[in-house]
Amino acid sequence: MHRPWKKPRGRASWRWQVVAAATAVAAVAAALSAPTAGTAAAADTPSASAAITVDGRSVGRVYDGVGATSGGGATTRLLLDYPEQERNEVLDYLFKPGYGAALQLLKVEIGGDTNSTDGSESSHMHERGVVNCNAGYEWWLMEEAVERNPDIKLGGLAWGAPGWLDEYYSQDTINYFLSWLGCADRHGLHIDNMGVRNERDYNAEWIKKFRAALDDAGYDDVRIIGADQAAVKGEWPIAVDMAADPELFDAVDLLGTHYSFGPSSETAQSLGKPLWISEGGPWSAEWGHGGSAKSLPSLLNHAYIEGRITGVNIWNLLTAYYGGLSISDAGLMRSNTPWSGAYQVQSAIWAVAQTTQFAEPGWRYLDTSSGYIDQKDTTQGSYVSRRSPHGGDWSTVIETMGATEPQQVTLSVTGGLDAGNLHVWRTTADKSFTRQPDLRRAADGTYRVTVPANAVLTVSNTKGQGRGDAVGQPDSAFPFPYHDDLSHGGPSGQTRYFSQMEGAYEERACQGHRRGTCLTQVSSQPAISWAAWKKPAGILGDLDWSDYSVSVDAFVPKSGEAQVLGRVSNDAMQPVPNGYGVTLAADGAWSIGRGEQGGRSWKELAGGTVDGAGPGWHRLKLAFDCDEITASVDGTTVGSVTDGTWVSGMAGLSADYSATQFADLAVEPLDKVVGIDDAVSDIRYAGHGWKHCTAKPGRCGDYTRAQTRAASGGTISGSNRDGDALTVTFDGTQATLVGARSPHGGTALVSIDGNAPELISFARSDKDTSVRWRTPVLTDGKHTLRIEVERSKGAGWVGLDRVEVIAGRGHDSSVDDQETGAGEGRLDYRGDGWLSCPGCINRTGLYHSSVTSTSGIGDSVDFRFTGTSVDLYGLRASNQGVATVMIDGKEVGTADFYGRQRVGNQTIWSSGELKPGKHTVTLRSTGAANDSASGTEINVDRFVVRH
Repeated sequence: MHRPWKKPRGRASWRWQVVAAATAVAAVAAALSAPTAGTAAAADTPSASAAITVDGRSVGRVYDGVGATSGGGATTRLLLDYPEQERNEVLDYLFKPGYGAALQLLKVEIGGDTNSTDGSESSHMHERGVVNCNAGYEWWLMEEAVERNPDIKLGGLAWGAPGWLDEYYSQDTINYFLSWLGCADRHGLHIDNMGVRNERDYNAEWIKKFRAALDDAGYDDVRIIGADQAAVKGEWPIAVDMAADPELFDAVDLLGTHYSFGPSSETAQSLGKPLWISEGGPWSAEWGHGGSAKSLPSLLNHAYIEGRITGVNIWNLLTAYYGGLSISDAGLMRSNTPWSGAYQVQSAIWAVAQTTQFAEPGWRYLDTSSGYIDQKDTTQGSYVSRRSPHGGDWSTVIETMGATEPQQVTLSVTGGLDAGNLHVWRTTADKSFTRQPDLRRAADGTYRVTVPANAVLTVSNTKGQGRGDAVGQPDSAFPFPYHDDLSHGGPSGQTRYFSQMEGAYEERACQGHRRGTCLTQVSSQPAISWAAWKKPAGILGDLDWSDYSVSVDAFVPKSGEAQVLGRVSNDAMQPVPNGYGVTLAADGAWSIGRGEQGGRSWKELAGGTVDGAGPGWHRLKLAFDCDEITASVDGTTVGSVTDGTWVSGMAGLSADYSATQFADLAVEPLDKVVGIDDAVSDIRYAGHGWKHCTAKPGRCGDYTRAQTRAASGGTISGSNRDGDALTVTFDGTQATLVGARSPHGGTALVSIDGNAPELISFARSDKDTSVRWRTPVLTDGKHTLRIEVERSKGAGWVGLDRVEVIAGRGHDSSVDDQETGAGEGRLDYRGDGWLSCPGCINRTGLYHSSVTSTSGIGDSVDFRFTGTSVDLYGLRASNQGVATVMIDGKEVGTADFYGRQRVGNQTIWSSGELKPGKHTVTLRSTGAANDSASGTEINVDRFVVRH
């Protein structure tokens, strides 16, 4: 199992982002207006010193830039569905110069209708000779990037390809790539470079033919990157072949390898061509992830110091894909809840900005002005200097990611570089991209600056840097119940929130005498795969959905089949989904099945034939009630099974390689949604500003008679007094707050069960007069929703219409290790040793593909719940140790995680019967292990609450 470890986080960990935004913006403004001083960061006490001579005459290789990859696969998918304003803000943080990451390179996937890590991207050519230059969303993304930065360099790379290409390294594929470049021309996009194939063996003769074809077609300025191989250590194979083959040498313009952290081979350097990390990065946007050598600030410096590598492309651009998929949370920032408009600007944006906002492609590295602060101990930090090819502009980036103490750095500037007052920007674990006081030259002609430990700092004579201040909307769970007629895919063919895992789903005219357009599976045969599923499929929804039904109208073609999926919880690189499905074939055969643990095979649980159910439109439905799974076709139950393998997950659609169509998708609770009106006695109001408005003549509070009349029950309760609050207690698994916006609407802090609140705006917008905010899926039982008018000057009106509740069914509830918080139903990790692996490449059966572990003695985790017992599920392995377990502060036993085989989602410890009510279970790391174990690590995969 690959482990892209990072500090644990969950829905709650960024909930204060909106609250803190004003403070953060004010801090930036104060920093920008701060008076100049002789030394930045004077409060830090240095324990070591280093001297750097920034010599403009020591020019080395040309700087090509820092960028990121959209692809591998479908990692940018959900950005497309964001509200326009928030979508533009995210794009600004990625591409806009002087605002955020200011990316200088962008590589996109040439979609191949096949899974390439986290889903499939649509090809521009599903069939031979049929080109659709609007398929997919990478064209749109490149256009948005160029609009913000016209100088950005664009590249294309294929992971897989449509199956009509008989083999990958063929003339067909060359023609296929030329057609893709033709589509780029139609979109007004200039492609700078093209790869060969992602992380697969290359074919030297094919590369030479591709070069000739590019030249003949007028693309002689398109550079070929060779050869995007994965984690090559030591010698670069393409370099050896190029050195021995002059024709191949001429064909390849750039040498690119994946996941190098600095070194390149002597052969590669001797060729004199640009060297890139054409895919790399720590697979996390969290500060310092990967340690002193692999964190982003270190990577960007070490790449040149160690290997004369001049371009770095980070995988991936953006976490805009569902959680639980492979290597979740690996983007430079997070925007994977378009239904809420929430996004999170993470530290990786600012780590990149420390380089990209201070040097442009075409600048030259300064070789003698780049190196390590301490050559004997390279963990103490490094520095890289670059200069403009024209004039005296320059910058030096200094990182101390592995240092434990501040570093005093003395800079001397020479060789024709400008040396007036110097500007300083700094990023630490606590404060990102803040302007520091300018540096003034001392009497001896030098400059002195203190660099804190675990920081990156840039010194430059340039201006124009900036820190974006836009903030997304509050986070909110996926809409539930959910309905979509599946007829609005837009020009790119992407249906809202629907993420392809394999194949390609686009809008086509409905078949079978149905009017309008329908979501259609358009891949006619299996692809030349990279990490393919066995069948074309797509998913949407919430990993925590458990008891619900999913239904859809499906058009089954002759010799075809359709399938609706539920409880899908998947590593997308597995060939079959972790979850259940009901399938209907054209001959009327139906079956209920599930993916086997490990994701390698599909098991049929029940089956039969529906009389008269031939080709055409049918309604398929799958319902989950604890372990009872029921399937129906056209409103008639056809089968039911009892199976508890998969307890929660998303909804999905699947088909074979025929033109199966889908319409009118519905994901619904098993019981009716319960409405709690603002006027009922179950709601407790605190404070003296509340007005309970009805549809009587005149105005009440900030609400018109018409607005009140339209509300549930004809009432709205509102207050504009700081600190006024209300609480709603309900029994269920999820709640939706429905509030009333008004012309003088204010803000409120909304929280569930004592967990960190969201800051919700009740100000009227042009698009909506109501507020809808959903809690996460909760443990089955009683919960408390709290709304407090924000304690700030000039509070506006906060109005409640109703609360909609998904009723509970008294079933067991699972809480994943990723659901963090200090309140009930969430995991509160304590200690510095905890590391999380969201979206682990799951070959060990982890629940929702994630686990959180520690080996730090004294580290603990609290889980507060209401119930009669609790079970701990974890990962068993040979290096796992023993933890002590406490219930309500009293030690009750131990939990031993040892196992000869590495297997996740295993029962580690059970509480036994407890007194009904509220409890806290605590797991504590002690450094102990049994005699067979090779380590002392403990972990959490999930908790199960029983009622």
